Amino acid sequence: MAIVNVSNLNKSFGIDTILEDINFLIEEKDKIGLVGLNGTGKSTLLKILAGQMTYDSGNIYIDRNIKIGYLAQGAKFETHQTVGEALSSIFQEQQNQEKELHRLEALMSSPKVYENEARLEGLMHQYSILFEDFKANGGFEIQSRIRGILNGLGFNDADALISNLSGGQKTRLALGQVLLESPDLLLLDEPTNYLDLESIQWLETFLKDYPKALLVVSHDRYFLDNIVGKIFELENNHISVYTGNYSDYVNKKHALTKVLQKHEEIRQKEIEKLESNIQTFISHRNYVQAESRRKRLEDLLPKSIVKNSSSPVRLKFDIQETSGKEVLQIENLGFSYGDKNILSDVNLKVFRGERIGIIGPNGIGKSTLLKILAGELEPQEGFIHFGHHVEPVYFDQEQQDFSPDATILDEVWNSAPGLSLTEIRTFLASLLFFDDDVEKNIGVLSGGEKSRVALGKAILQGANLLLLDEPTNHLDILSKEKLEDALKAFKGTIIAVSHDRYFLMKIATRIWEFDNGNIIDFNGNFNYYLEKKSESKKQVIPENKENKTLLRKVKLRERKEREKKKQEQRRLKQLEESILEKEKELEKLEHMLCQPEVYSNPENSQKVNTAYNQVISDLEHLYEQLDYEG
Repeated sequence: MAIVNVSNLNKSFGIDTILEDINFLIEEKDKIGLVGLNGTGKSTLLKILAGQMTYDSGNIYIDRNIKIGYLAQGAKFETHQTVGEALSSIFQEQQNQEKELHRLEALMSSPKVYENEARLEGLMHQYSILFEDFKANGGFEIQSRIRGILNGLGFNDADALISNLSGGQKTRLALGQVLLESPDLLLLDEPTNYLDLESIQWLETFLKDYPKALLVVSHDRYFLDNIVGKIFELENNHISVYTGNYSDYVNKKHALTKVLQKHEEIRQKEIEKLESNIQTFISHRNYVQAESRRKRLEDLLPKSIVKNSSSPVRLKFDIQETSGKEVLQIENLGFSYGDKNILSDVNLKVFRGERIGIIGPNGIGKSTLLKILAGELEPQEGFIHFGHHVEPVYFDQEQQDFSPDATILDEVWNSAPGLSLTEIRTFLASLLFFDDDVEKNIGVLSGGEKSRVALGKAILQGANLLLLDEPTNHLDILSKEKLEDALKAFKGTIIAVSHDRYFLMKIATRIWEFDNGNIIDFNGNFNYYLEKKSESKKQVIPENKENKTLLRKVKLRERKEREKKKQEQRRLKQLEESILEKEKELEKLEHMLCQPEVYSNPENSQKVNTAYNQVISDLEHLYEQLDYEG
């Protein structure tokens, strides 16, 4: 059943048309990815569906019973709140119900109420209805759900003040809020921004199991592959619908592009033929036939499928000088922020041509390592040795070295003043800055546009060692693909911090994983890393006299782990059985509370109420144990 029906939707900003004749349906369990270049109107469409922006014409039908949850790219909060309070505020209705239940319990336990049988019966009836509503609204599961969100999105302290959070953490908190709302339609705008790999994987599992509809704007291709079953492509102000995940969309789009290119070739040949015919008829003064051909030519000309987004210009990293074979040696490197240890006795070597992907949770020190390698931070312990003729350049995800009043053209041209205007404009076209775009001021650019400017400046410096901190953040999919193609063709060495798994799969030939101050070196690509991580952790030790004792210890430890797992399973089973018994006991007490012989007798009523409250308390404790054990 369709829960959203959009027909002939149009939206413009001044003379710029953003959405034109948009038509689509969203079914009640659809999981849809919305893709397109930056600036094509994806966020605008989400805002319109969320009711936060008006549209010019067309129709949007949304079932009146449908609840919509919307995550924008920016988030604002009351600064006096804590993380836990912000998440708990989602359940205001249930919290009010719980307060009312406690109030009714107190009233029913009052001796004065026992003297008024009609009032007691009325309160019991009111309590029973409210209790069932509270239970149906998930009142008993609130704390468990909040803990799941906190853990999944990487919040270690529910009492942390929102005013102390970074912008990325606030975005994660906003994501947690909208997930807890459990709306019928989730509208998510770049939900994986600011998430580390572990949190992205948790979010994927959450959304895969989400039983309602989802429309997500994302440039994370791996994420889209795992989540969605339909793609909406926003291109040239229109939407095209493709069934399947992102990879299916790419294959279908590629096949369609080939067909369109073939049609374009036929169209161009027809245009050439008509132009030649027109000239021939004119030379023979056959103006009627010439005019007929001219009309056919006019019909063909507006139908060109050539677009800026299909520009053949390629992004290319050039190096001025080839480095020596050994590019970099990290020796006994140590670094910390106060009591927080970031790097401890790290020893690594990097060789020419390697493409290293650095991964690990947010805040663990990945960017710190890049800043040390770039010379922006001094090692507190150990040394960094660069090889012969190594010329590094650092791409900073924070992009703080721009002149906000400069234009794109000036900012990038300053990095290579020897280029001509034509050469610099051609280069900027490879970064998807066309025509008047190059005259935009840096201060008005989006995050993705600033990323492309920063990449352009890095490319033109001719370095042979690229130090890249989240280079695909804020980039649209086409920009990512251009960057990946350029990096794969780059003849130098790359060290890149990234949470973009698709990027890592295409680029990385080696993985460094941060692990509590250490760096684990996986000498293979990202698939190799995933395979190694998924393998059993048990140690394989050759059987010889020197290690038989160690082998026996390993087997003993494995036996103990198996026994521990069995004990955990037995505890979980016992907990589940205890919960089942308590729920049966709670149901029995609920029935008793509704019996006249109980609520009409103050002593019996108080005794059953006490038992009832005790069972609820026992159940909450058992649920907490189950949540902890699970």
